[in-house]
Amino acid sequence: MMDTMLLILELIGTVAFAVSGAVIAISKRFDIFGVIFSGTITALGGGIIRDILLSNLPPAMFRNYIYLIFAVCACLLTFIVAKILKTKFSENIIVIDKVNNVFDAVGLGVFTVVGINVAVSQGFGGNAFFVISLGMTTGCGGGILRDVIISEVPFVLKKRIYAVASIAGGIIYYTLHIVLHQGELLSAISGILAIFALRLFASVFKWDLPKAI
Repeated sequence: MMDTMLLILELIGTVAFAVSGAVIAISKRFDIFGVIFSGTITALGGGIIRDILLSNLPPAMFRNYIYLIFAVCACLLTFIVAKILKTKFSENIIVIDKVNNVFDAVGLGVFTVVGINVAVSQGFGGNAFFVISLGMTTGCGGGILRDVIISEVPFVLKKRIYAVASIAGGIIYYTLHIVLHQGELLSAISGILAIFALRLFASVFKWDLPKAI
């Protein structure tokens, strides 16, 4: 049952990140291939980095095509909606950006927890620093690759609380599940909700980490 729940969570995160990446690509006026590629790399890039670090080769997206199918379909649907709306999409980009933050927050929370879970399942549960770092990498990696593709300084390095939210939620999940031996589902939901809440609060209240200048 837990395996099924994790799969559902992964697919939710995949769709959320794919939509997020596709919207950003559309706002940059990418063509349909660019939108699909950008959205797919946003959704699956973090998992690829995670699997490479774990020597879990080939990465999961090349062994189970369900993730790729969901990502591509989400990107296509987003492209079609934007194509139909056209002017309305451009005129409401601020509202769309706010909605996109919600999708992004969902993806970050889900993939952080999934990344930790994968590391724990492969026997690294005793190394808290490694598994929490891997969770953050899984959650943030796709977005970093996306920003590199669109020639932007990665969002995670300059604006709002992003990686910090991932780390905080990862710590909550790890502490509840590994240290306190609470139920995996309860621990996962707690970690995801913490990341989701931190990301939305950071967006609403314009929370940023200190900068030197």
